[in-house]
Amino acid sequence: MKAPFPTPPPFYKHFTKDNLTLLRRLRKEAGISTDRSHTDDGPHPDLDILSLPPELRYLIPPPPPTELTMHTFGFPRSLAAPPPTLTDLPGITRLYPSHPSVLLNPQAHLISLARTQLTTFLTLIGNLSQNPAEGWEDETKDIEEVTLNMLDLVNRYRPHQARETLILAMEERVRRMRGEVEEIRRLKGRVGEVMAGLQDAGSNGDEGLEGLGADARGRGDDEADGEVGRRKARQRVAWAALEETALGEGG
Repeated sequence: MKAPFPTPPPFYKHFTKDNLTLLRRLRKEAGISTDRSHTDDGPHPDLDILSLPPELRYLIPPPPPTELTMHTFGFPRSLAAPPPTLTDLPGITRLYPSHPSVLLNPQAHLISLARTQLTTFLTLIGNLSQNPAEGWEDETKDIEEVTLNMLDLVNRYRPHQARETLILAMEERVRRMRGEVEEIRRLKGRVGEVMAGLQDAGSNGDEGLEGLGADARGRGDDEADGEVGRRKARQRVAWAALEETALGEGG
């Protein structure tokens, strides 16, 4: 039985933790930055591939292309060219309105085109079941036309979708940052209360410990009387308050 998916290229075995660690060490020794999060698209200096052992050569990414033309399946494709539209395809008719509002809300038109595509496909199947030699050219052309219209409509919606996705991501980030600020303010208030309580406990002796935590004060009863016992009791109160604060933060 053949595998459902092709096997990965054999050089994937070289991407191990040991090889990555060794590559970072060699880059550090050569004075090359190990930070790959560059914002510009220009080439960056790296190690000479031929000077590396074979197991590390595949870990060096190829340089970015300098030309704006690439080949896919033997055909040249320009990276700077705008995406094709229906007007660039001869013999293809636009099946959806050209109003700008359609590009902002294409769901209804995509559903309509999908239903047309399904109906045309069922018609094609019915014609082929009766006469396989004929009756398929018109339906095939219609299916192609509907499919190209759907692709064109989806491609035109992508910029708006990207903007909306970015807006949602930024709103989520703002919400998360506001939550962190509120949590910091809450913890700040809690720490202020603890410090004020400890200050009162230090000035009033054992009486101030009662209001900070009966459990922590009770554990201090076994200590010797005097300044040492009061200091240890205050320390227990402080640790109990910090533990309570940490539990509140984790919840």
